[in-house]
Amino acid sequence: MVSKLEVPYRTGNWMGKDSSGMLNLNDLRYNFISRVFARTYANRYGENLLFLILDAGNFHNPKVCFGSSGYQIKDLPDLGIQLDNGRKLKAKVIYAGKPDGEGFLLVYWISINKNVVDWTQQKILQLWYSLFNKDKVGLMVRLDIPAKENNLKEPLKLALEFFNEIAPHIPPEQADYIFGK
Repeated sequence: MVSKLEVPYRTGNWMGKDSSGMLNLNDLRYNFISRVFARTYANRYGENLLFLILDAGNFHNPKVCFGSSGYQIKDLPDLGIQLDNGRKLKAKVIYAGKPDGEGFLLVYWISINKNVVDWTQQKILQLWYSLFNKDKVGLMVRLDIPAKENNLKEPLKLALEFFNEIAPHIPPEQADYIFGK
């Protein structure tokens, strides 16, 4: 599924470029990846973000990835995302920062067979599907936005703007797998 995604490179204010080859797969944050959709997007104001979609079977919590790379992790309230097409979901949000104040705001969720699930549900579903040898489409969707801990409102706003601009341009069946139904 990940290799077949039809996410536009250009939409509204955003212009993207493939970044999957630029990920340092020796970095502990990425050593679990076998298939990845990774695209860096920039808007006309020079703001940028990394949009990742991974096979949920290879996924582990971003807190583990960034924590093992020396970032300090701060859990933030979930982000309610209401897309213009009426689709709604809740995304997990963390801030991963370095002592110098630089870091990333991470917005992420897991979708299994068109349903957004939490961490526990994902693990239970993985076990169930493997026990009964059933196929599933499981995706972990994540945005990494450069941010400073003292200013997280703007990156949160940027995430909402990005999702609302990109979602309508993804084929509906794929959007169901990415954003849930």
